[in-house]
Amino acid sequence: MFNDSIQDNLEAIRELLLDVPPSQRERAKRAASNLENAFTQLQKDYPKDIAVALGAAFAIFALAQRLVDAPHQGDNPDRGTIQLLS
Repeated sequence: MFNDSIQDNLEAIRELLLDVPPSQRERAKRAASNLENAFTQLQKDYPKDIAVALGAAFAIFALAQRLVDAPHQGDNPDRGTIQLLS
């Protein structure tokens, strides 16, 4: 499902979000907004700072890896959190 194409992965996540129940969709939007706001604030605080951009990129990809790898509490430890949405 996930591969080395950022665009393909974004599209896969968009499709997964369509299946999120409406009662949970607002939390998904809030989580996305919070992370985007933090990233935007870093851009404002450190414009064109390569070190900050590199650190932010590292954090984004590390978090993505953790989401894919981490088992959801009480579920099969071989499945990642994102896989559980499908």
